[in-house]
Amino acid sequence: MASKILHPVETLREYATALEAAMAVALATPRKTPVHEVRTLVRRLEAQMELLAQLSALPDNSVDADKLRRELRKLRRAAGGVRDVDAQRSTLKTHESLPRRAASELREELKRAREAKAKKLQRVLAKQLPKIAGAIEQVIASVGTANGLTLPALRLAPLVERWTESRGAESRGAEFPEELDDEQLHTMRKVAKSARYMIENAMGSAAAERAAARYEEQ
Repeated sequence: MASKILHPVETLREYATALEAAMAVALATPRKTPVHEVRTLVRRLEAQMELLAQLSALPDNSVDADKLRRELRKLRRAAGGVRDVDAQRSTLKTHESLPRRAASELREELKRAREAKAKKLQRVLAKQLPKIAGAIEQVIASVGTANGLTLPALRLAPLVERWTESRGAESRGAEFPEELDDEQLHTMRKVAKSARYMIENAMGSAAAERAAARYEEQ
């Protein structure tokens, strides 16, 4: 059976379109689901850019790509701040053993923190939406002749594996996982998540399903 043919640049465009739409929704209503969607799509877009760099579709030291990465990083951090508070509020609901008064005070504190971070996210969204839209167009234009780039699905997993090994070399300085410090563990998780997003270009194939499951476990 012939290998599925992937279109990485088209996937980049799809993520970009979805992100701009998600940003508009979160700007209007920064609720839990829209914020999560923005954060996830930012990571998918970042991972897709890494994949294109591995395929030499993005020029080395691309000013346009670096600019987009900076803008996406600002947005990811702002959305992450809201997401962290949402996670804390969800965790609080499971701690029924907390004294009622303490739980009530903590809920109010988290509510205020959430409102403050949501307002900050809205300011970032209002500022970053046109910047990111413009930066995306510049990156796609800089890809140039790679717009028609195709990739056999069978080549994807080995390519992502090599990228993962190169990015995770620093974190593998320890012989055993329990010897890793918090920063190294965080780096390993980020690399694994990006790898999974890259692999999802080929979802539907058995090899991609297995690879995605492996990175999910890390």
